[in-house]
Amino acid sequence: MATLTALAAAFFFGSAHILVRYGMRTGSTTTAITFNIITMGTVLLAVMGPWAEWTQASVPAVGWFMLAGAVAPLTTQFLFYAAISRVGVARASPLRNTSPLFAGVVAVAWLGEQWTLPLAGGTVLIILGATILGMRDARALTAFRKRDLLFAIAASILGGIASPIRKFGYSMITSVPLAVCLTIMGSVGGLLVYLTAARGYRDVNLNRGAVMWFGLSGMVTSCGITSYMLALSRGDVVLVDPLIATTPLFSVAFTHLLLKDQERVTSKAVIGALLICAGGVVLTAF
Repeated sequence: MATLTALAAAFFFGSAHILVRYGMRTGSTTTAITFNIITMGTVLLAVMGPWAEWTQASVPAVGWFMLAGAVAPLTTQFLFYAAISRVGVARASPLRNTSPLFAGVVAVAWLGEQWTLPLAGGTVLIILGATILGMRDARALTAFRKRDLLFAIAASILGGIASPIRKFGYSMITSVPLAVCLTIMGSVGGLLVYLTAARGYRDVNLNRGAVMWFGLSGMVTSCGITSYMLALSRGDVVLVDPLIATTPLFSVAFTHLLLKDQERVTSKAVIGALLICAGGVVLTAF
């Protein structure tokens, strides 16, 4: 069950990436993150709120899940987009895709999970495949400062830490709807602090195209988060996070189908897709 819901989450996240690409034609990065998070908060609290067992919401559980929500997706998105703007997708994406390694290390050291040889091998294959999928033509790369790579590395580390935090939170509650609500509340709360304290609202662009595409992305991402939280409640971090890392496979597939005028399937994409599929087989078959 954890395997299927994790792959479903990757499917939804990959779909959301395409909607974000459409929206970025007319909207800024801050606009994308703002409308994604606000839409997710509205949808998830409206749908999951009535099903949540709020009596389980102890102070420690609320704190852990809200902390995880503020870390990912909120902070990791800001860091990753900052990395893209400074060093480009070709350099930022491979570094961001190493997140399952950090998640696995933290889960083994903190939660006592077991990192078997098949799990480690499948994780490496998926990360390698996602890295190849994220690569772009080297001739398109521009000069950059090496310290700017820290944005992508920080996004990867924080993304890896967020999953063990959520898994630890599940030791305090059993209600997945409650976990989802608390997570998105952490993201929305962190976003509101940023928009007001750092005056991030000045970078939000209001136009119909951006609102529509980013809003749709937020709705689809809501399905992804729900599937991911369900998978994490039933499976170990060392299994779930590598499967979530198959998201680039779905992103590339949808890009080929829907954005043929912007991107074509190359030999790198084929190799990356095959490695991801091989990693998924290793993770789930052994």
